[in-house]
Amino acid sequence: MLRCLLMIACLTFPACGARPALIPPGESTARDGWWVDGAGREAGDGSRERPFGSLAEALERVGPRGPSLRVHLAPGRYEGPFELPAGLELVGEGAVLHGEGARPVVRAAEGALLRGLELQGGGWGLEAAGEVRLESVHFSGQATGAVRMGAGRLVVVGGGFEAGAAGAVGVQLEEGAYAEVREAAFTGAFRRGVEAKGAVVELESVRFQGTMTAVHQARGRVRLRHVVVRGGPEVGLFVQRGTLLLEDVTVTGHEYGLQGLEATVEGRGFTSVRASRAGVALIGSRGTLEETVVLGSGGFGALSLVGSELVLRGVRVDGADAYGIAATRGRLRLERVVITRLTTREGDSGDGLHLRDTEVEVEGLVVRGVAGAGVLAAQGSRVVLRDVSLESCKEAGVWAETLAKVTATGLEVRGSGGPALVALEDGVMRVDALTARDNAAGLVMADCQGTTGVQLGHVVGQGPAQDAAGSGAAACVVTDSP
Repeated sequence: MLRCLLMIACLTFPACGARPALIPPGESTARDGWWVDGAGREAGDGSRERPFGSLAEALERVGPRGPSLRVHLAPGRYEGPFELPAGLELVGEGAVLHGEGARPVVRAAEGALLRGLELQGGGWGLEAAGEVRLESVHFSGQATGAVRMGAGRLVVVGGGFEAGAAGAVGVQLEEGAYAEVREAAFTGAFRRGVEAKGAVVELESVRFQGTMTAVHQARGRVRLRHVVVRGGPEVGLFVQRGTLLLEDVTVTGHEYGLQGLEATVEGRGFTSVRASRAGVALIGSRGTLEETVVLGSGGFGALSLVGSELVLRGVRVDGADAYGIAATRGRLRLERVVITRLTTREGDSGDGLHLRDTEVEVEGLVVRGVAGAGVLAAQGSRVVLRDVSLESCKEAGVWAETLAKVTATGLEVRGSGGPALVALEDGVMRVDALTARDNAAGLVMADCQGTTGVQLGHVVGQGPAQDAAGSGAAACVVTDSP
């Protein structure tokens, strides 16, 4: 009976009583065990004890063998170029693969893995089109670029890319490629650290130092997480007609921290520090950015937006030149925005919000210590303000001109170098729950020509309203509270 039960169990569970699987003859041990030592003087057979004397000899012996063959390289310098067959694993600690001229140092086929190597010289360090994995691989001295990837999958873990000739690229990804780069560093004056054309790219915990443009994207989709970019002369991050996703990304220096053209941009935690033109510049773009910080920027302002539809939540701007947020055309929603210490070199800017021909809805805005107006609306802009505090704005709190319409609820204007409110050239304002104190030129200045008009409700601490010429009361200003 017991024997019968055992037989039934073995038929039901085929592994019953089986021995551990046997390695097919001539497969694993041989395929996992070629060794190469370029310093060896005697002919070898590729074993650990008697390694081949050159990588070229090992690759010749490999031929078309299976997909998990591993070749171990002893420390030393190996002169290329090299063609790696499909499935080869090339492993070395301190081994250098070197190339001369325009040819790539390594061409890799499907399924290649390189670990613990340094690739020096050549036109490209690595050229591939299949699936390739790089672990702790360093590139340096390439004339054209470090890695060129066709339609395939590239995974990079650790390692680094050091710029060679001027104009070189770190990683170039062609249409249809996918790349994942983690814990790697790009250093030196790469023209483009990562160049992606119609590719999908994931960068995580990556550092760029001195690259002219860290990421240059056309079409496709790029995600950056925990990325630091420092010290380059051109655009930090650039995207055109693609999707850029950001999480905890900081760009220091560069002309623009982030520049987008007809792009979709989504992100949380983007920071630009000391951009020479603008921290963020978007043209014809859309998306949502949360917790954006711009510290210092040049004459194009902290955030420069043209023809874009955006939601900006949790913006902080400090020490920018010209404008905090400048928008021309398009549509914006702003929530929880703080803008402080704006300067102006030209003497005709310095506005917290500078809005032209734009529809804007603002909830929760603080502007403090700026050289121009807290909010300037012009050229037919439609602006809605809720819970806004404007303090120490040199020219005015809110300025409406050239057919702009501003509706504000819960507005506080303190310490303006001019009036609290300015309405000129058919500008229209409707303000309810206004607190105005210590403004050098009183409550309102209006030219009262055409359709210019200001309607005020529930005003606290008001001063006199006067016409733009300062000759008397402004007839187009209506106040319905004592």
